[in-house]
Amino acid sequence: MMLRLTGLIIVLVLLLGAVGWLGQHDKVNNGLYRTYYGENGVPNTHLAVYQDAAETYDVDWRLLAAVHRVETIFSHSSSMRSSVGAIGPFQFMPRTWLGWEYDTDDQKGDVPEDEVDLTDLALIEQYGGLGRDGNGDGKADPHSLVDSAHTAAYYLSEHGGKKTDSVTSVRNAIFEYNRSEQYVNDVMTYFENYESSVTFMPDERDTLSQRVAYYTIRYVEWFKSLG
Repeated sequence: MMLRLTGLIIVLVLLLGAVGWLGQHDKVNNGLYRTYYGENGVPNTHLAVYQDAAETYDVDWRLLAAVHRVETIFSHSSSMRSSVGAIGPFQFMPRTWLGWEYDTDDQKGDVPEDEVDLTDLALIEQYGGLGRDGNGDGKADPHSLVDSAHTAAYYLSEHGGKKTDSVTSVRNAIFEYNRSEQYVNDVMTYFENYESSVTFMPDERDTLSQRVAYYTIRYVEWFKSLG
């Protein structure tokens, strides 16, 4: 009887813990994308974003999706930051976003966001930055999926990645985005896979597998935090 009661208490605690975590989306969604979307297809909630950005700059939306897949496994977290300082869903260095004419001591491309407003369109124009306002809200936010997708599409387009460009030219555009042959090969692999067949994944937690992944990630993170 005591063991059964203890078991019920544990289940209750776990359920309450899950309820308490429902508002913390970024960490869990990142984990969900990595364990589920990243291996199975493209999130359909992102499709309109890719298509709009791609149409604006005459690139293939599947190329844009492939870049997003390789960069952050489809993350749309506002807190995404790499070990070298690249930020946002499409991983731009702050100084690339703002413009390399901005005077800073950091030669790798970091610009502390408490030092300057990276979303300021006037500053981006002044310093020759890449940042684009994709949703028309008067800001170019590197942490925004829409703005960063438009910026990535713009960059690829400017470097030979348009739909009418050759495969060699597209590969060169990807290399300019990230100067690594392995990176180019990875992006091209996903791009070619999406060209032949692409699976659109349903919205978050719409399927049993996604719900299992969702709550498993929550509990793993919760137990890790206890230690």
